[in-house]
Amino acid sequence: MNMKKIPVTVITGFLGAGKTSLLNHLIADYPDKKFAIIENEFGEENIDSSLVENIQSEDIFELSNGCICCNLNQELFVVLQKLVESKHDFNHLLIETTGIADPGSILASFISDPIVKNQFDLDSVICLVDAKNANSDLHKEEVLSKQMAVADVILLNKLDLVNKQDEESVIKLVNAQNQHAEIVKCEFSKVDNINLLDRFSYKPNNVFQYILGLEIKQNHASENTHGIQNMLFKCHEPLDQMKIGMWLDAFLQFNQDTIFRVKGILNLAGVDNRIILQSVHTQIQATVGKAWEKDEKRESKIVIIGKSLNKEVIEKNFLELKA
Repeated sequence: MNMKKIPVTVITGFLGAGKTSLLNHLIADYPDKKFAIIENEFGEENIDSSLVENIQSEDIFELSNGCICCNLNQELFVVLQKLVESKHDFNHLLIETTGIADPGSILASFISDPIVKNQFDLDSVICLVDAKNANSDLHKEEVLSKQMAVADVILLNKLDLVNKQDEESVIKLVNAQNQHAEIVKCEFSKVDNINLLDRFSYKPNNVFQYILGLEIKQNHASENTHGIQNMLFKCHEPLDQMKIGMWLDAFLQFNQDTIFRVKGILNLAGVDNRIILQSVHTQIQATVGKAWEKDEKRESKIVIIGKSLNKEVIEKNFLELKA
């Protein structure tokens, strides 16, 4: 396998939303990609059995189109190493998460583990939403809120089963969970005229664009019944590197059930470059962005996405992180 980093697309969504169908469409629609696929569960709805050509081992299946597929029956790190060490050449990794799981722990590995980051590059998170059942699913299962909240693309699926009024209602519902994701309408998990792969929404430049977009939307942001919120904090004075590192670590540890994502552009005292911050659950990634221009207004901007945020307390904490 070449040494270029492998892009990783994570597919999430509640039970029955259409994840496996999407997986099969992606394999068919991107013939130039050599996929490796990690499935979080092999059940009745696993990848089309007709595609399985030979079983190299109990862990890795070879598919008829040259793709390989394996089961996430061990730690993700172990499965990734098995893929890397296998004789198969692949240039994109698809991970289908189980419908009742919060995908945060899988994402965390790709933003925080140095060995994994050396070999893989998080591309984006796609969440499938069942347009017919989203409202009732959201009330029953809190994990669906998390799946939506961490996504970059939300596929609003099964629109053939709802009328126009219900479609508009479910779009409002999705927007309430995630103001920044691109919503794509589809039926039978089939998407046309849009690239779902190689979006690289986790790149520093895209974090910057995301925060810029959120600033514009903040003026008409709305609260919602399920409690998913995002807050944007800005600070003109430089922040203390050690203070923010210690605070963020403690903040994420103590609030791991309610804080889903943090994204930020930091102006740190004594540092000439902006620092790009990403976190999923308790895992934090900081990368060096481009240098601040000489006459540029240096400003830290941090976005927190989570449930039932105590904005006043968080803002007060932030103000104590100045250098």
